[in-house]
Amino acid sequence: MRIGAGGFADALSRGRDVVVVDAVLRHLVPERDAPVLVIEASEDAKTLAGCEELILALRGAGVRRWDHVLAVGGGVVQDIATFVTQVYMRGVSWTYVPTTLMAMVDSCIGGKSSINVGDVKNLIGGIYPPDSVIVDPVFLPSLSPTARAAGFCEAAKIAYCRGADEFRGYLERFDRFDTDPAALIEHVLRAKRWFIEIDEHDHKERRLLNFGHTFGHALETAVDHTLSHGLAVAVGVLCAIQHPASASGDSVDELEAHCRALLASASGVAESLALFDPERFESAFRADKKHGTSTFRLILPAADGGVTEVETGTTADDWAAVAKATRRTLDSLTGRPA
Repeated sequence: MRIGAGGFADALSRGRDVVVVDAVLRHLVPERDAPVLVIEASEDAKTLAGCEELILALRGAGVRRWDHVLAVGGGVVQDIATFVTQVYMRGVSWTYVPTTLMAMVDSCIGGKSSINVGDVKNLIGGIYPPDSVIVDPVFLPSLSPTARAAGFCEAAKIAYCRGADEFRGYLERFDRFDTDPAALIEHVLRAKRWFIEIDEHDHKERRLLNFGHTFGHALETAVDHTLSHGLAVAVGVLCAIQHPASASGDSVDELEAHCRALLASASGVAESLALFDPERFESAFRADKKHGTSTFRLILPAADGGVTEVETGTTADDWAAVAKATRRTLDSLTGRPA
């Protein structure tokens, strides 16, 4: 892991690496002898068909098992690159350069790939960490307020999952992010690293990082992916807070206020949420891969700070609690009366 200015330029100086880059960032990669393969970073690309396109492009470029891939982009590029480098010729080495704040503070470590299948988000994937991660703040000034808000939403969630002290530390670094972005990025990545090191394969503690995701993934489907993942997670966190099994307290109030402020700083949130389709939401929520055959597994705020996993049934009453928490949250964010 390298965090600091100049990392991206240094990575590009390794001229023999095969570059896989987001289409909107193609202009940042100079012409070179090694292949440069471009990805349209959309949810449609993060599918088996989209991965197949990159696999065939790697083959067409003559990439072999001993070659090295440099992936440059946000979360979609990372998901595709992780999956493809894991399965291409049974594995090729790779380096990741995250270019969005959300990727810098969250997905760049942990090595997960998440690929959409049909209408189900992140149904398949694997764990295949890059050889190295290069976090370069050079990309931050080009991010829109909405993209920044999405990254902060994920960062706040991670810090909160680690505990009340880590969340307060995040808030302190958030206030000086513009002058010292590395401090917040390092703080959040340290918090996430604890979950990865203690539970690399997602069997227990690491599942707590799904806070906001069970609601959030279903919301993304229900609004036809017009809301970015990070913002959907923040809405999902607010839904989880509204669930009757959620704890209350000062830290929960702080988290709620922070998530609402981040969502207010982003564009198009209310417009996306106005597209909410309750039937698609229920279908996607029930299909979430984290649930049991007859249980909902929810990550909710805990009484002593942080979060805990709560299992409920899937009866009509259990679903009514989920639906009510979601509707109250959406109404509060779109201006409709609760």
